[in-house]
Amino acid sequence: MTKMLNVTIDTSGVDKKEAEEWVNELANVYADMEIGDVNVSGNKISFKAGFAGMDDTEADDVKMKIDEYLTMNEAFKATNVSVK
Repeated sequence: MTKMLNVTIDTSGVDKKEAEEWVNELANVYADMEIGDVNVSGNKISFKAGFAGMDDTEADDVKMKIDEYLTMNEAFKATNVSVK
């Protein structure tokens, strides 16, 4: 079973379609990452993320991948990344 965590990325403003594509590409880059319930509104991107088949995923595991991908693909300016 995949443990899914809630991810919230605060931005200084982002295009909804561009942000949705960024989240989907995140799942493509990290093949074992599962993404769901993507929501983009105003200055906030939220979604659920986890690693396929892992029920012991910790928030730091997901945050590390998101931070890494933000560095590789700066589609927007993230002011805060929260994983719970």
